[in-house]
Amino acid sequence: MICYNGFVQTLSVRCTLKPTPEQAEALEATVQLFTEGCNHALRVAKERGEFRRFRLHRLVYKDLRAMGLSANLAVQAIARVGRKRGSRAKFYQPTSCAFDQRTFSLRLADETVSLTTVRGRMRIPLKMGNYQRHLLRKAESVQGAVLTKGPKGKWYVHIQIRVQTPEPPPGGRVVGLDLGQKALATLSTGERFSGGPLKGKRLHYLRKRAEVRSRLDRPSERTKSVKRLWERLRGREARFVNTALHVLTKRIVEALEPGDVLVLEDLTGLRERTTKRGREERHLHNLWPYARFRSLLEYKAALKGVRVVAVDPRGTSQECPRCGYTSRENRRSQALFRCGACGFQHNADWVASVNIARRALVQGAGSEGLGHGQLALMPGNRLTHLHLLAS
Repeated sequence: MICYNGFVQTLSVRCTLKPTPEQAEALEATVQLFTEGCNHALRVAKERGEFRRFRLHRLVYKDLRAMGLSANLAVQAIARVGRKRGSRAKFYQPTSCAFDQRTFSLRLADETVSLTTVRGRMRIPLKMGNYQRHLLRKAESVQGAVLTKGPKGKWYVHIQIRVQTPEPPPGGRVVGLDLGQKALATLSTGERFSGGPLKGKRLHYLRKRAEVRSRLDRPSERTKSVKRLWERLRGREARFVNTALHVLTKRIVEALEPGDVLVLEDLTGLRERTTKRGREERHLHNLWPYARFRSLLEYKAALKGVRVVAVDPRGTSQECPRCGYTSRENRRSQALFRCGACGFQHNADWVASVNIARRALVQGAGSEGLGHGQLALMPGNRLTHLHLLAS
């Protein structure tokens, strides 16, 4: 999760809890009661048609306190429902509980957290790696946490922290980024990032879900175990995709230097503007999480001092970076670009990334902190290099 406020970000750092059996029982009871409070608030909100947080507070706060929730947990339950204006959710599952600064505290010295439960305040050890330690030590403040229970019974705490991001230094490069299905990401510097098994794995889950869905459609096979399998498949694919996106965005940012400007396409509304032929291609096109990818990329880049800007994507894969001639026929295949006017030929994804970077400079999106610059194409019969000339 990321929230920008100047050069301050709010990040969520997940750590594993190591509770004793007694503490685990208390966490389970707390999550159950918190969920009951959320569902009661949701019922009242739907009956009254009132999802505004403060008005909902007046309607249900006393009820939640009478159920046994502490004052702060009752407020968090109301806030969770209040953020779901017009929500189509029927009810909440007992899988998480939200804490604020009064009901949660972190102590890095002995790597423990303190939580308010239905059985009193408890201090619970954490299990975390060097990456989590690094982020938590950089934190300016701790804003709260969300307690969650994993599918195998493990307990996790998502600690919400505020960190100061560095101001990007001047003089960096403008680097274009093109997204695709085969090569998930191609930079104008020439680096390409494969999605590895991402495409194959998503198609595997598509076929597996279709098989389970057909069993659910037959009453004789609609057993509890088949329903549980359906839910597990959804969770597995979501976790796999999220991990793949984290790995991909991390590799992209590692290829950049502080002060660089990363330019990508503004793909808002892409699914409404484009269509794909074939069941599998439509499935991958509709499920590619562009918004999630961009969110992860922006917060990782900001922590390194790299700015991210977005430009209009229209024509970036059809325009010749040498002569400017634009035509659909220039894109000869998925991988090949050949200009119909000057004959320039190169990898299509790389050409698109070059045009994306050029477009940012033409529009002035990459000039902040860099001075004025221009893209220079090295001479020769092939476009082999792209760099920034600062004035």
